[in-house]
Amino acid sequence: MSKYKKQHGFTLIEIMISVIIFAIISVISYRIITSLINTKQIAGGAQEKWGNLSLVNSNMGTSWNRAIPLVVRDGNGAILPALQGKPNLSSNYDSQLELTLSGYIGDDVYGTTPPKRVGYRFNQGSLYLVTWPVLNRVLTTVPQIDLLMDNVQSFSALYLYPDKQWHDSWPPEGGDPTVLPRAVKLQYQLKSGESVERVKEL
Repeated sequence: MSKYKKQHGFTLIEIMISVIIFAIISVISYRIITSLINTKQIAGGAQEKWGNLSLVNSNMGTSWNRAIPLVVRDGNGAILPALQGKPNLSSNYDSQLELTLSGYIGDDVYGTTPPKRVGYRFNQGSLYLVTWPVLNRVLTTVPQIDLLMDNVQSFSALYLYPDKQWHDSWPPEGGDPTVLPRAVKLQYQLKSGESVERVKEL
């Protein structure tokens, strides 16, 4: 009987095979984890995008339902139409679409609140809600500006005239500033490529 005990252990080939198997498992695991992370990011981005679209649509729908033919005055005392639409901005607090909303009387949620003036402002790829603290402004009146949605490629509003034609401004030249258009068509395109169009009769 040999005086030496038999040695037990791994051969070089066994170690190499183990390393290769471990490397393969690591690569597969990395790819699976990376795929899960990417899927989560894509799903999160899509959820945020459609959530923002839902917020915008809900906000605008509420505005149309509450639009009233009430004119206001700007900081210089000039009359602003009940609904004013124009394709271009002319000041820091300007909006492409601005309108007067009715207030509430004894509402369960809002209580009793006066009418207010709001605007929808598109600037540098973002859509904002502009809320004025008073109807008739003075030179120092400053609105509250809240981001509704970013990553917007384009935004436009069209107004249905009495001749049943769509125009990019309201009211018609020389028209009654208290009159609301028959309908408003909102069109906006996201930078991701989706296009949205909403038509609301007033």
